[in-house]
Amino acid sequence: MCNPALAIGVASTLGGTYLKNQAANRADRLGQSAEDRFNQSNVALETEGRDAVNKTGSNFERSAFDAGMGAETERLANLFNTATTIPQRTLPISSGAPAVIGEAMNAEAALANAFNQKQGAALANLQGFGDFLANRINPQMADSANTVGMMGNMMQGNANVLNADLRAAKRAADSPMGDLLQMAGNVGTSYGLYKG
Repeated sequence: MCNPALAIGVASTLGGTYLKNQAANRADRLGQSAEDRFNQSNVALETEGRDAVNKTGSNFERSAFDAGMGAETERLANLFNTATTIPQRTLPISSGAPAVIGEAMNAEAALANAFNQKQGAALANLQGFGDFLANRINPQMADSANTVGMMGNMMQGNANVLNADLRAAKRAADSPMGDLLQMAGNVGTSYGLYKG
């Protein structure tokens, strides 16, 4: 003859196990979903940070660097040459002075002007490099460093959200009804076996 307490105990244990298994599967799905969101979000943040670094790095390509530095050098050369150009004048020759003296003075002034132009170009080349780095490259590097830092902080924040989501998924694995049915099943099975 069938022992009803034993049958009810086994059925309760099986029902509780089923409910707990369903809750564990739901928790696995929630955890996997949280990990997928975390990975997608971090890949997007990492891509944004990498793009910022690549944009700054492209300034160091020879063509871009030469073009930027050339423009800065040309601007400075114009400023230096304007400031140091010696005006061309023919000095009035006093009566009785030979014309050779005026020609020699004009020739020396032209040589001095050419020397000043050469020095201005050399100074502009040297200063252009520093100005280009300080005024264009350094701000862009700081910008990309800020972007990378911000993306890193956001990724760290995503890790905190992932932790909270995984804890919530773990709590979703709890099945009080499943626990209750299993406990009742254990009691019923024990009773049924005892009475059996």
